[in-house]
Formats: sequence, C-alpha cells, structure tokens
Amino acid sequence: MSGWDITPSGVGSVISHVGEVMSVLNDIVDAYSDDVEGAATSAGTLAPGGASGEHKGQGGLVAAALAEFVEGTADELKFIGVRVGKSVNGAVEATLAYQDGDLEMAAEAQHRAGGVVEPDMPAGWRSGSVGWKADRP
Repeated sequence: MSGWDITPSGVGSVISHVGEVMSVLNDIVDAYSDDVEGAATSAGTLAPGGASGEHKGQGGLVAAALAEFVEGTADELKFIGVRVGKSVNGAVEATLAYQDGDLEMAAEAQHRAGGVVEPDMPAGWRSGSVGWKADRP
C-alpha cells in the first residue's frame, strides 16, 4: 500500500449516510413489530369459533410461535443499533488519530528541516546571497 487515503470530509459523508440508513432501519424495526403483532392477530386460533366470542383474545399456535421468535431475536435486533453506533464512533476516533498523526509527522518534518547544517561552501560564499564571489585579493 502506497499510502493512506482518508479525508475527514469523506468520513463525515459516510457517517452522515449511515445516520440516514439507521433512521430508516429504526422505522423498519418499528414496522416489523407492528407487522408481527398483526400476523399473530390474523393467524387465528384452534379454539372452537375462532378468536371471537368466549375465546376472544386467545392466540393460536402461530401467534405463540411468532411471540417466541420475537423474544428470541429481540437481542439481535438491539445489537444491530449498538454495533452500528460503535462502528461509527470507531471510524470517527480513527480519523481523528490519523489527523493527529499527520500533524505530528508534519511538525517533525518541519523541525528536522529547520536543523539543516550548511555544507562547506567555496570561499566567499555568504548565507542568503544569490550567488557567490570568489575571494579576490
């Protein structure tokens, strides 16, 4: 690899897009919850006469299976948001460290450039002069 290709503005752009996607994902999770509840209600029951009358509010096998599924996957759904948040924070921290490293390297290079020793030059050469004149008697 010849070098890093990180720009803070590029990272900021990606993080902004991730935020937009997370907003949509939040809406999807909310809809998922409503959809599962609707499916459980619509699935009916094995009780005589269905889920109306004296068996009103009683769920069937499908509703029980859906409830168990939701309970079993709830932590995984929560983990998606947590993981995305940690990934975004990690990207921001890495970019800041990269910038700090760039600044430190630039300062070190500037420090080293300021300590250049002048080489031996011909007689008559003066520092800061455009040219040099040989010493003439």
